[in-house]
Amino acid sequence: MKTIILFTVLIFCSLSLKAQSESNSEESKFRFGFNLGANYSMIKPVNTPTANYEISNGIGYNLGVLMDYSVTDNFIISPKTELAIHNSSMEFRNNSNGSSYSYKILPISLNVMTHFKYKITGKKHIPYIFVGPNLKLPLSRNPTINTAYKTSYDIALDFGIGLENKVKNFIFAPELRYSYGLLNINGNPSLKGLKLHSISLVLNFT
Repeated sequence: MKTIILFTVLIFCSLSLKAQSESNSEESKFRFGFNLGANYSMIKPVNTPTANYEISNGIGYNLGVLMDYSVTDNFIISPKTELAIHNSSMEFRNNSNGSSYSYKILPISLNVMTHFKYKITGKKHIPYIFVGPNLKLPLSRNPTINTAYKTSYDIALDFGIGLENKVKNFIFAPELRYSYGLLNINGNPSLKGLKLHSISLVLNFT
């Protein structure tokens, strides 16, 4: 809850900074804003687990703040910080006695990323592509039961497409983002490795 309150405060601060920067200069290279969206996580075991298992992937949510810095008219550097809630878990079953246990994979994380955007063409509606690194830091506490396993931090490569739409007082930019997890985030000894990929639909307001 404290993290959500902090992000709400950051969003209002970013909007205030945005208003100040626009009042100083309409041609400012800096734009501040926030984003929100939904993500779908995809767990990828590196090897076949020693026990029978079932992967559950679901829809989660993103909420964050961002800044756009225009290096040129077409090239933009966009650092972002997002609170991400993932809805993925693994369930392991023992066929001999019918017992089972499950645990969530990186349920809550703070994602710190920098996207490099390139605008293709257009005036009012401008498509763009982007790519950049994404550091995902787990925020969930240590498991309170022995059958749960804490997942480690991850570094991912983000890439995707978006569409920048110039409205009267702000810019609205929906984008489709794929996040390719590069590190082993596994904490379960039954697995040699576990990676997390995700696809997100994000709405950006600057």
